[in-house]
Amino acid sequence: MRKKLLIGFIVFFVGLFLFALWDGEFVALSITGLGFAIYGYRHEEIEKLEEKVTKRIMRQVDATLMSIMIYGMLVVSIIINFFMDEPQISLIDAIYVLLGVVFGLRGLLIRSVYQEEIQDRSKVTTIRKTPSS
Repeated sequence: MRKKLLIGFIVFFVGLFLFALWDGEFVALSITGLGFAIYGYRHEEIEKLEEKVTKRIMRQVDATLMSIMIYGMLVVSIIINFFMDEPQISLIDAIYVLLGVVFGLRGLLIRSVYQEEIQDRSKVTTIRKTPSS
């Protein structure tokens, strides 16, 4: 039930984003909501795993996210300092967009790390000791 609700939120926020592109009013809010919905949907998948596997996935996701955020902030600050004289973006809209992008990226990173974890588990084979060995 919770997964269907999160899928509904994802569809709603994509629709709100498309409407906001036309209207221009709720773009930042729709990005934030979409990011949180993606994160919630992907986090729901890993909650079913063992606790130590979930913690390992989240540590890897957070480490990757921090390196992406550091490099992304450097690029954005260079672009703002050198190419924009007076940015016309309000601070609250920038915060909403940043939160949406961070949580959406975190959800997508959870998906990729989770897929790697599943592939690693399928490659693991057990070695059984036979009586002849």
